[in-house]
Amino acid sequence: MSVQRECILIVLVAGIGDLVLASKGIRAIRNGYPEAEIHLLTSTDAAPLARHYPYIDRVWPFPIRELRGDRAHALAVLGLIRRLRRFRFRTAVNLYSVESAAGAFRMGSLMMLSGAAERVGIDGYGLGYFLTKKVSPSRIRGRHVADAMVEIALSAGGVADDGGIEVFWSPAAEERCRDLLPAGMPVVGINPGGLRCNRRWAPRKFAEVADRLIEQEGVIIGLLGGPGEEGIGETVLGDMRRSAVNLSGRLNLEELTCVISRLNALITNDSAPMHIAAATGTPQVALFGPEDHTLFRPYAEPGAYEIASADIGCRPCRKDECGNPLCLDLITPDVVFEKCRRLLRAAARTGEPRGRAGTAEERSAIGV
Repeated sequence: MSVQRECILIVLVAGIGDLVLASKGIRAIRNGYPEAEIHLLTSTDAAPLARHYPYIDRVWPFPIRELRGDRAHALAVLGLIRRLRRFRFRTAVNLYSVESAAGAFRMGSLMMLSGAAERVGIDGYGLGYFLTKKVSPSRIRGRHVADAMVEIALSAGGVADDGGIEVFWSPAAEERCRDLLPAGMPVVGINPGGLRCNRRWAPRKFAEVADRLIEQEGVIIGLLGGPGEEGIGETVLGDMRRSAVNLSGRLNLEELTCVISRLNALITNDSAPMHIAAATGTPQVALFGPEDHTLFRPYAEPGAYEIASADIGCRPCRKDECGNPLCLDLITPDVVFEKCRRLLRAAARTGEPRGRAGTAEERSAIGV
């Protein structure tokens, strides 16, 4: 007679970048419960990548963004909750901070409805009323988001290790990306998009940096962007004097991740590709507008990234919109160009290879 495995539900109803940042915390839970069946409830945006994490047994997509646009998805959520309850979870762990009382009520209700006997998360905005094990906000205050999520995982019985954040993609995506970028020449990716408009640097400034890198450093420029960001890529390309490989809107999430891993450097807004680059070891210049880069910076060794930001009194802030985004406008192309050139030349001196293994199968084979 087979013994049913203990089931644990990790809740991370957040974006793609948040999934990558959470990988260290998710891995800690796997370390603490090596025999458990670990389920992940995450956004439909992040689910395609989550399915390739080797320490997750099952991924449940949650339509968080879809719910904001159409409440008809609420029926699908009810069906999802009914299916989750069948697993009789021992523990549900919310790895992400809630930012309002309304958010705390929704998250708390979701964790209660999951049927988990033990519910772990940060005691903020009233979420503690729904939890059986509470993490004090003081334990994570001022810490990088990736480290904060590890702290929550430890409270749920996780065991930390010395590894960093990770991201994985399929061998099929690896094969499809094999010839998208030219071989034998340095390639710098430009990611001018991002979910929030007030985190996007001006396309003409990206274009200026791209032209200078082509002319002075002899690189190939690859323009990146997800579905719906084709227009931003076209605008950058239209402002350039030189040509570039325009992959904006042409790649799915796995392919985008694979391409980022193959770059010599990436210049990116504060967005998911920034965290993907950190996980794949790709050097990058990360442009920060309103967000606090001490909490959300690339989670990588200091020499692997450069931060471009403006020191003004109104940042950091959490606004979704701003009529006078000086925090981005004051970042100059000169600064971004010099930071990228410094990364390229440092990598050339050390002879580091472009990218690294990222499929789950490859990482398993080399014992990572």
